[in-house]
Parts: sequence; C-alpha cells; structure tokens
Amino acid sequence: MKCPIDGTVLQADKAEAHTGYGCISCKGSWLPKSYVASIQYTKEFDPQTFFAEVSSKAHQTTHNKCPCNCGYLRTTPEEEGVSFCSTCSGVWFEKNALKELLLRYNNKDDSFTAASSIDAIGFFATIGALFK
Repeated sequence: MKCPIDGTVLQADKAEAHTGYGCISCKGSWLPKSYVASIQYTKEFDPQTFFAEVSSKAHQTTHNKCPCNCGYLRTTPEEEGVSFCSTCSGVWFEKNALKELLLRYNNKDDSFTAASSIDAIGFFATIGALFK
C-alpha cells in the first residue's frame, strides 16, 4: 500500500495506540474499516455511526488514490484532515487528525473489569477453601 499524499510505501504500525499503517514521510495514518471499528474497544466510539455520518455528509472526491487501490478518497468539510474510501471504507488521517478524532471520545471505563476480577478472585479463594 502506498501513501495517498506522496506515494511512500506505508508501514504497518501503531497509530495513536491503534493498529494501522503509517507514512514515515507525511506522518499520515491509514486505518482499514475493521481497524477503525476496533476503536470501539478502547473508546466510547460507535463505528456504525461514524461511517454513516462520514458517508452521508456532503463530500468531495480528491485526486488521492485509496491505499488499497480501489478508488479515490473523499473528504468532508466537517472532518478536517480525514479522508475515506467509499469502496472499502478505509480512512486516511493526516498528521494528528487521528489523535484529534480520538480526543473527542471518552475512554472505556475499566472499573467494571477490575471489579469483576476481584469478584473472581474471591470466588476461587472460596472454592479453594472448600477443597482443603
């Protein structure tokens, strides 16, 4: 895959702690549709809503080819620095655009997971005591 901005070969990398592909030249990031959807596991982010909003807003086709080579990227005025492919639903983030998008969403609350593990430890301690 190549960068839609300058043609540099994209490198598999972490982009703001999410797996994606980065351009070492322009510092942009390409996230295929499934990678964008994975944001929901760390943030209060609904990928279906995101894709519906991006595709339904007025958009302009750019001269930049999709890194998957399946079409041209489109932009919307509301999402500065973000382009998407209407064919594969991948999203191109210019430098810092992914970071700005992620800042708009709260982190998932991990307190439930911690409480659940404490309950599990108590449960196993009780079972262990029964077999002594």
